[in-house]
Amino acid sequence: MATRAAAASEAHVAQAAREALVRGNAVDAVVAGLLVAAAYGPGVLLGPVQLLVAGTGAGRIAADGRVRQPGLGLPRPRGATSAREIPEAARVAAPAFPAALATILAAHGSATLRRLAAPAVKVARATFPERAAVLDAFGRRGAPALGDDAIASELLAVAGRASGGSLTLEDLTSVRPALARIEERAMTPPGWMRMPWLEPGLDASCVHVVAAADGRGLLCVAAYESPVEGIAVPRLGLLAPALAVPVLHGKPRVRPGEPLPAPAPVAIRARRGIADLAVGLAAASGAEAALWRLLPLLDEAPLLAEAMSGVAGRAVAVVRTRETAMVAASA
Repeated sequence: MATRAAAASEAHVAQAAREALVRGNAVDAVVAGLLVAAAYGPGVLLGPVQLLVAGTGAGRIAADGRVRQPGLGLPRPRGATSAREIPEAARVAAPAFPAALATILAAHGSATLRRLAAPAVKVARATFPERAAVLDAFGRRGAPALGDDAIASELLAVAGRASGGSLTLEDLTSVRPALARIEERAMTPPGWMRMPWLEPGLDASCVHVVAAADGRGLLCVAAYESPVEGIAVPRLGLLAPALAVPVLHGKPRVRPGEPLPAPAPVAIRARRGIADLAVGLAAASGAEAALWRLLPLLDEAPLLAEAMSGVAGRAVAVVRTRETAMVAASA
């Protein structure tokens, strides 16, 4: 009888999470899955990630790995007077993905970052050696690796001031992802954890989901993005999504360091101190609204499959009972 389970909207991510569960907990599994997603997808590492953790020993936690508005340490630019004047570099934001993974792993994981990054490095080394080098540096040094000259110089070359962007070394080295504790009275619908900073109506067509449950009653689910468009960073094998808000002449400037909105169509059911279901919807523009409609049905439906049939996008769900864990939906 299985006591642990992992699921994802991408099959290679689900497999990596399941393999990590053999020796680790639910947070380890999700982090391992996210790193393999970054090995396959060039835009994952520089894009947003948001995680929920609940269950034994963790309480109810949300981790904010949304990208940050760039420009720390810079004076306000003059600003473009029209959309035609905005260079591509001005849309590159400061990544928080590496720092968010390191933070949640330090708080609630059981494995080292280096061990969890090893499968991703192996995957990338075969076909994306530049990306493998970045993942290896992250596994060895954590989020400070973004400040290494070999990595930072390439990011600043495509998104720094010389290219018309606002990204700075301070942006790359100062991201401190928040871990927010979710109070039961703030859970809407009742019993369901979602991101406390959630902004409805965002396009989730590039969003993917990975979830895991372990044998000790811990659940974790994450939403990340794998965009196909952005600004290439060829010497790192990466793609920077166009998520920053360019400075426009005469318009208020988004404060540098501010987290930028990102969809997170994921939730965990956690009632009376017990977390028993992690669910998410991926690869659908209206996934957040669809998930909002789905959650009450999951409380009422006798079978998860019945409730989740016909929903938009790719459904991901992991169920945990006192004795077992199982995948209810996955790639």
